[in-house]
Amino acid sequence: MEIYRLETFRRLARALNFSRTAEELSLSQSAVSRHIEALERELGMRLFTRNGREVALTEAGSRLLDYAERILDLAGEATRALAELKNLESGELWVGASTTPGNYLLGPVIAAYQQRYPGVELHLNIGDSQSVLREVEEGAIDVGVLGFPPRTAGVEIEPYVRDELALVMSPRHPLAGLLEIRASDLGTTRLLVREQGSNSRRSVEEHLRNRGFQPVHLGELGSTEAIKNAVAAGAGVAFLPRCAVDLEIRAGILVAGTGADCVIGRQLVLAYPKGRRRPPAALAFAALLRKIRSGAEVTERPEADASRKGD
Repeated sequence: MEIYRLETFRRLARALNFSRTAEELSLSQSAVSRHIEALERELGMRLFTRNGREVALTEAGSRLLDYAERILDLAGEATRALAELKNLESGELWVGASTTPGNYLLGPVIAAYQQRYPGVELHLNIGDSQSVLREVEEGAIDVGVLGFPPRTAGVEIEPYVRDELALVMSPRHPLAGLLEIRASDLGTTRLLVREQGSNSRRSVEEHLRNRGFQPVHLGELGSTEAIKNAVAAGAGVAFLPRCAVDLEIRAGILVAGTGADCVIGRQLVLAYPKGRRRPPAALAFAALLRKIRSGAEVTERPEADASRKGD
């Protein structure tokens, strides 16, 4: 269905008068009639009854009017939003991110955004996923970048990028020489994990539990960076976000274990306040995220465990 025909239909459905509709649209009455007839042919049913100068909606016309109103309103909203986006010269953008995307993925996006939209003041808050999610629900931030799809009705979700937790260790660690590392092999070493309540920790514990292994030698540290440094020093092994250790793996400071037990897949997502119009600054930020996503994609593995809460 052509938008201009739907608009002609909506105007006639409201006015129920061909001459008035033609005047509103700056068309001839014959042009209005042609638009309506073409729409009726396309749909295969009558939308109006005509009795002399009197015009009335048929049942099909009444049903179509509801859809036409919504379609045309959305089309108008899209046009306005894109126009605002095109002329984005000032304003503020509040972004919240959990620790993994905030510390390791958003840097290039923020740099590109500030270069493209220098008049927009961008605020980035990095925290645990639950606090970011709460701020999204409350409308305190425009867009959140989270390491899990939240189970709440208060936000709208868009998949962003796939990441994985990879088992890493020092090249000097005894497990580094194994061609394949199984979960049971971790019984001889210390497994470094985040604090209780962390999504990463829950992901690791569930991953190992599903493979029939219960870690005994645990070391708890409060940040990904602290764990990464401890692992590099030989204090143990850890499951860490691939995006957080990629440089160290390339430099040979860390090595990633091989085998299905060494990878925990997950989906990072964007979260927006539900039912609220997304401001142009947020739309521009999301567009850049999608554009840079191919460069940020850290894995194409099919494994995923996207039901977590946390960082």
